[in-house]
Amino acid sequence: MKYELEAPVDGRLKAAIDLPFRMLYHETKLPEHELPDHFHDWHELICVHQGEGKMLIDHSIVDIKARSLIIIPGNTLHRTFQDAENPLTSSAFYISPAVFQGMGGEAASIQQFFERSRKSRNYIQVLNHKQMDEFERWIEQIYTETVSQEHLRTYATLLLLQLMLISLMRMTDAVKPEKTTLSGPIWMAQALKRLDEHLHQPVSLSELAQDASISTAHFSRAFKQHTGMTLTEYVAARRIILSKEKLLRTDDTMVAIAEASGFESLPHFYRLFKKHTGMTPSSYRRLMR
Repeated sequence: MKYELEAPVDGRLKAAIDLPFRMLYHETKLPEHELPDHFHDWHELICVHQGEGKMLIDHSIVDIKARSLIIIPGNTLHRTFQDAENPLTSSAFYISPAVFQGMGGEAASIQQFFERSRKSRNYIQVLNHKQMDEFERWIEQIYTETVSQEHLRTYATLLLLQLMLISLMRMTDAVKPEKTTLSGPIWMAQALKRLDEHLHQPVSLSELAQDASISTAHFSRAFKQHTGMTLTEYVAARRIILSKEKLLRTDDTMVAIAEASGFESLPHFYRLFKKHTGMTPSSYRRLMR
């Protein structure tokens, strides 16, 4: 199975070591340098050291702040919105599922750290100060190893990465999840929820605006402001993600997947899928299984 495809889109993420793994270390981004909405096959783990902002993740817009641990499973739509007055400083890990290949026994459960976030849709946890100190020590150790020229640094980095994930699994097992603070107007949260529940059905801008008791023009402007995407772009991205999941987890035909994911026709499905991934749905299924 190859996971080099659909890797993180940030061009600065060069391979420092021979692992399907990338890292950004203590980076402060200005709002104009923030990545657009995106999704990829790799898992993403973000530690917020300071600052505040908002994040579109899956189908919710949430507040993030210092000590936020953000767990983003592969193929989860997300985008960060910086606070211009108090920008986020964070470290990020991008981890291909290939890192977990070949693990047997208990070790195989490490990947469940990401999968349980997907299932629960609980992507953000706020660490206490002791937990944050421990996480930051792991970040320092892994960064130091990746930039070193020491013998066996690739293997050492892999071991440290696995130990860090085990540590985070234990931390989050012990932490009672906080209620996620949704950001933005209530009607926006309701619209995103409705879209999530009815992705397989046609989307009507006028109906969404009517439900929110606002004009279609106001809805369109506010939707772009809060999500960074037009309604059409958002729905297309969410449908691509849904179709990817069905391609990998079912043996359904392309026609059935296109219909279940809300695409108006098979050619429309193929065209949008190739636009987003660079390959046809059939090629994606063969390559990623």
